[in-house]
Amino acid sequence: MRMRPHLLIMVAFCALTLASCSRRDETHKDAPPVAAAPLEFAQTTPDAEVKLTFPEAIKAFAELHNRLFADGQSELTAFADQAAKDRKELTAAGSEPPPYFRAIKWTLPAQSEHLASLYAEQSEFTGGAHPNASYQTVLWDKTARQAIDARLLFAPNADLAAADAFLCRQIEAERSRRNQTPTTQTDTGFTCPRLIESHLALVPSTTAGKIGAIEALFAPYEVGPYAEGAYQIRVPQAVLRGLISPAYATDFAGEPVPAPAVQ
Repeated sequence: MRMRPHLLIMVAFCALTLASCSRRDETHKDAPPVAAAPLEFAQTTPDAEVKLTFPEAIKAFAELHNRLFADGQSELTAFADQAAKDRKELTAAGSEPPPYFRAIKWTLPAQSEHLASLYAEQSEFTGGAHPNASYQTVLWDKTARQAIDARLLFAPNADLAAADAFLCRQIEAERSRRNQTPTTQTDTGFTCPRLIESHLALVPSTTAGKIGAIEALFAPYEVGPYAEGAYQIRVPQAVLRGLISPAYATDFAGEPVPAPAVQ
């Protein structure tokens, strides 16, 4: 049976966190050093091409790197095995399926005194009308040496309504720029996303060592039609002032560094 395309990466970081997913104070000074995993895994067969890559900066977080590498390698190996089964069935049925493809590229865009942010862009092709894409994000507490839920960035009971409205306006502004005509979320049939429910990454600040913005990452189909592509929308820390958890408030200051030029 043919494998269904994945529109979203399964976010399965329970293994990276403790049961409470709360911040710990211990610094693990007595923990033995952890050997670093490779920065790349790649495999090509007649049925599938898979690739996993990491930035050099992840070497500073060997525990996280090892876990992400092991998870990614296992996922891609299973994908390649399934591709072989799918293509064998399709060929036996008289079809000529193209090879499958999946790539996972991790990026470490920003870190501060207490936090490191990572996100993965995944692209995948399983013989459909077009490739699919998705995002996966990790926020790493450097003191506790564990992944944290993005909700822990914000103060308990923080009212994010204004931030959500800002996020939606920025999506509409970017869509209008791409379409060269004013276009709202309502016009596309998509609803406005909530910041807290989005894939979140951190953006470095013009103030050294600080975070200047939180960036919401949306794959095609998540906030608009596939043809519009992905969206990466920044919410400056000034918009979030007073909403950040006291545990991380000192990590945010200044203006976000300029975004890469858009075409």
